[in-house]
Amino acid sequence: MRLWPKKRPERTAIEGAVLTWLSARSPKSMAWAVVGVILFGTLGYWIVGAGEIGPLDALYMAIITVSTVGYGDRVDTDAGHAFSVVYIIIGVGVFSLTISTLAAALVAGRVGEVIGRRRMEREIKALRDHFILCGYGRFGQITGAEIVSKDLPLVAIDSDSETIEDAEEHGVLGILGDATEEEALEKAGIERARALLCTLPTDAENVYVILNARELRPNMPIVALARDRRAESKLIRAGANYVVSPYSIGATHMARQILSPNLAQVFNLASAGGEEGLKQVGVQLDEFAVSAGSSLIDMKLKDSPIRRDFNVMLVAVIERDGERHFNPGPNLELHEGAVLVAVGPMDGLEKLRDVCAGPPQKPEIEE
Repeated sequence: MRLWPKKRPERTAIEGAVLTWLSARSPKSMAWAVVGVILFGTLGYWIVGAGEIGPLDALYMAIITVSTVGYGDRVDTDAGHAFSVVYIIIGVGVFSLTISTLAAALVAGRVGEVIGRRRMEREIKALRDHFILCGYGRFGQITGAEIVSKDLPLVAIDSDSETIEDAEEHGVLGILGDATEEEALEKAGIERARALLCTLPTDAENVYVILNARELRPNMPIVALARDRRAESKLIRAGANYVVSPYSIGATHMARQILSPNLAQVFNLASAGGEEGLKQVGVQLDEFAVSAGSSLIDMKLKDSPIRRDFNVMLVAVIERDGERHFNPGPNLELHEGAVLVAVGPMDGLEKLRDVCAGPPQKPEIEE
C-alpha cells in the first residue's frame, strides 16, 4: 500500500524554466540586484539631466522613482520621461521579485511544513483499517518497521517534530501532537483504525492513552508496552487487551539460552525479522482468519488441503469466542471467524491465505 501522495503532473518547459530561475535567486543576490538598479537609475538620471542636477539629486530621483513615491520630476525633459518609463518597469520588477524572494526565504520552511501537514491529514482521513502507534521511540520504530514491512498502513503520533520527520522518511504517516489527548487520537482516525499500539516513554502515559482510546472506541484491540513489570496489571485494568513487557521477555529468553539452547534457537528463528528468521530456512509463521465464503468452513482438518496440498502445519486454531486449540487434531472442524496460526513455506501460506479469504466478491451492478 502506498502511503505517499501521487506524483504531481509534470510542468511545461516554460513553467519549469521560470520556477527554476526563481528558486535559484538567493536573498543576497537579490540585494545586490537592488543596489545595481539604484546605481543604474542614479547614473541614468545624471546623464539625461544634462548637467542640470548633481549626483545627489540623481540618487534622489532614482529612489523616489523605484519606490513609486514620485514627489515630482527633477528632470523634466523628453529624455528624462523616457528614461523614467524604462527605469520604473525595471525597478518595480526587481523590487517586487526581491521582496517575494526575501519573504519566501523567511516563511518557506513554515509554509512547506503547513502544506505538508495538510496533505498528511488528508491522507490519514482517507485511511481505513489502519494501525495507530502512540510513541515513535526505540520500541515504536521497531514495531512500526514490522507493520510497514507487511505493506499495512500505519499512523504514528509523537510530540517530537524530528521524530515525526524520521517516521515519515520510513514510510509512516505521522501526527505531531500529544498522544494522551483525544484530539491527537481523533486526528489519527481512531474511529476507523484496526488497532492501537502504545509505546510511550512512561507507563502512566500509556495508561492515559488507553483510557481515552476506550472512550472513543470501546471494542478496539489495544496492545501496550509495560516499562515496569508492576505496571502490567494497571495497563490491563485500564483496558489494554495485551501487554508486552520487554524485561520479562528478555529475562525468560536469557534463561532459555542456557537451559534449552536448541529451543531458544527455534524461538530466535521464529521471532527474528528482516532477512533473518524462519525465512532463511524457507518457512514462515503467520495467522489467517477464515472469512465468510471460504471453502474451509465446516470442514474437518483431515479433509482440508492445508496439510495435504499446501504443506502447511497448523500450530493453533482460535475460535471466534476465544476458545483455543493448540496442535489441533485431524477431526477439528473449522468455522467462520476462526483464526488459523500456521507455519510452512511461503507459497503454501499464500495459498492458505487465499483459501481463508474465499472467492472475491463480485461488484454490485446498479440497475
